[in-house]
Amino acid sequence: MMLVAAANGLLLFGYGLSLPFFTVYLISQKGLTAAMAGLIIGLSALSRSFSSALAGELADAFGRKTVMLWGLALEVAAMLGLALCIEYHTQTGWLLLCYFLMAFFGAVFRPVSNAWVTDNTTPKQRVEAFGIIRIGLNLGWALGPAVGGFLVRCSYSLAFYLTALSYALTVLYLQRFLQDPYRPSAGRGRRPKFVSLLTSLKDSRLAKICFYVFLITAVNAQLVVGLSVHCNTFLHMPEYYIGWFFTINGLATVLLQYPASRFMERMRLSTAMLVGCVLYAAGYGSVGFFGSFLPIAAGVFLASVGELIVSPGEQTLASNIASSQTRGRYLGMVMVFYNLGSSAGFFTAGWLGQYVAPYYLPGPWLIIGAVALAAGWGFFALRRNLTDEQDNKFNVPVPVKKDSVTLH
Repeated sequence: MMLVAAANGLLLFGYGLSLPFFTVYLISQKGLTAAMAGLIIGLSALSRSFSSALAGELADAFGRKTVMLWGLALEVAAMLGLALCIEYHTQTGWLLLCYFLMAFFGAVFRPVSNAWVTDNTTPKQRVEAFGIIRIGLNLGWALGPAVGGFLVRCSYSLAFYLTALSYALTVLYLQRFLQDPYRPSAGRGRRPKFVSLLTSLKDSRLAKICFYVFLITAVNAQLVVGLSVHCNTFLHMPEYYIGWFFTINGLATVLLQYPASRFMERMRLSTAMLVGCVLYAAGYGSVGFFGSFLPIAAGVFLASVGELIVSPGEQTLASNIASSQTRGRYLGMVMVFYNLGSSAGFFTAGWLGQYVAPYYLPGPWLIIGAVALAAGWGFFALRRNLTDEQDNKFNVPVPVKKDSVTLH
């Protein structure tokens, strides 16, 4: 697990060097409006949803390592193209073409690496394994933007070149060290069945998981857009306060993910998901009632703890109900709805901030809290459709038969 966690960390570090500043580049250097730049970022998220589904199906057909390496190699090529477009000030159309190709291929690695994790763990180990993956992701995310903020002051193109370099190093690292025990059907591979991506939702359990993932991801997206709009527009907090909220979220993940994963092992997965969603609801639902840094920071911390529980739980649930030959497909579909939820969250954050908050400031956050509770109840109700093993309930005691006594 540590090998894949390190790869995820290196990728997120590279991502953080440049891509969080791409919106700023479009506005400040290319003259795009904020609305147009936001539309471009949103459309790229939709393209990631599409490629996540395709990646999962291809991984089931051709193997995990093969698809991971090809996806990353193509992402390196697109990133180099993007860096060249920035360095030589090409037309915006070429710049956006490279950006969308980079976003498309960049969504391949995560669902396929999640399928690899599932192949190499037992159901009992998966919550902890996905928790370790999240620690790697957040370490990379904590370091990347901090370094990137200094790089883009010197050169935007340099930041993007270094991102391509970090991705290329990840390819070499995985090629050298990653072992892939997965063998496609009958050891010969099978043709990918892209129509099966949608028909997989005939499994009502997967369909429900995907829907609840969509809901809770829309809640999680409020950290990026909703909280920034609320604190800056309505509370007039300085930007560095908003930066501290992101820091709190990242530090909570790095420091508490492992204890949270061990905590989840002591209860049913459906129960843990309910607890995580309730923490989301308590954290974000309370934000609108406060006007100072500390209580809002406490709310962000509560929501971050909820994220520690929910995020690995989503992947574990989908992994547990999938067969060995459909894990990539199932995890790919979860990532589709994850990306769709992020897009919906970004959109609704702006809408709520514009049309609800001016009339009742806590309103948007109460709505977000209600959505989190709805997702939590949905995850909890899934237990009716899961076996004990799928719900991570192990070592179930066997009832002891007692000799019957006839009463006269």
